[in-house]
Amino acid sequence: MIEKPTVFILGAGASAPYGYPSGQKLVDDIKESLIKKSLLYRMCLLFDFSETYIRDFAEALHNSLDSSIDAFLERRPVFIDLGKIIITFILVQYEITSHLLSPGADKWYRELINNLKSSTIETFDNNVSFLTFNYDRSFEHCLFHVIQNSYEEISDKKCADIVNKIPIIHLHGEISKLPWQVDDGTGRPYNNNFSALNLLRKSLDNDEITYKSQFAEATHYIRNISRQIKIIHENDIDKDERFKKAHSLLEQANNIYFLGFGYHDDNLKRLKIAELSNAVKRNNIDGTTHALGRAKINRIKSVTEGKLNLSNNDYKILQFFKDKVDFA
Repeated sequence: MIEKPTVFILGAGASAPYGYPSGQKLVDDIKESLIKKSLLYRMCLLFDFSETYIRDFAEALHNSLDSSIDAFLERRPVFIDLGKIIITFILVQYEITSHLLSPGADKWYRELINNLKSSTIETFDNNVSFLTFNYDRSFEHCLFHVIQNSYEEISDKKCADIVNKIPIIHLHGEISKLPWQVDDGTGRPYNNNFSALNLLRKSLDNDEITYKSQFAEATHYIRNISRQIKIIHENDIDKDERFKKAHSLLEQANNIYFLGFGYHDDNLKRLKIAELSNAVKRNNIDGTTHALGRAKINRIKSVTEGKLNLSNNDYKILQFFKDKVDFA
């Protein structure tokens, strides 16, 4: 178990071992799907976006050379609604539980979750938090699934009560809460095969809408999921409750670890890493470094005013765990 106050900060590279696209790949997938007028393009038409508007979105995204859909939408708010629906459609396709449990290169959920376990469910108590810039819910779903199957006769409610004690904050929102995270019935299971999406696919396959009321309900459902994605603007940071909670957790942490993070200047500044107080003893502020390069590492050190001084070693997550992370 983790007893020292510890915060893990997750970037797109943290979900990549489980099949989710990196920031650049997500942008590339969106552009290719819209330009080729594939299923994604046709899905967007069902939401009353015009062909001209969709084409303008695809061309602007392509010509921006952005490697992050978040950054693009932040600067082009006219495309936010379409962008959120596209993100939702793409990411839900990756919600396959078996992919989280099977072995694979740099799959790290098993290693971390096993370090959270105690001998009994009654003594399961970790001083750990997770801040994620990702929209996907793969980590918290895996955590709940593994904990429920690791102990004798643990109900959904009991497991939910235990796992919900661990702060998992999606700083940019998520593609809906999981059922065990909320009590109001609005949670959506971790599943890439749900009725609203299937109805939309069916309407496209048949080239007609058979049940208009059900179709309207399906589009409304998808829109509601997409609205839980947040596009953060600079002037929103100090007002945003998620970022306020994140800043508080970081201030109290002895150990702060970045996993699969891109270390974009804006994200480091929004986390206020450079402003962390020296009043709290910090044993580690560290992170993975895979494919960063020395110049980028020096830039990160400068932006964080020396608070984040990364190794020049090419660390992926599992090797970083072995060499750098204090799980005590």
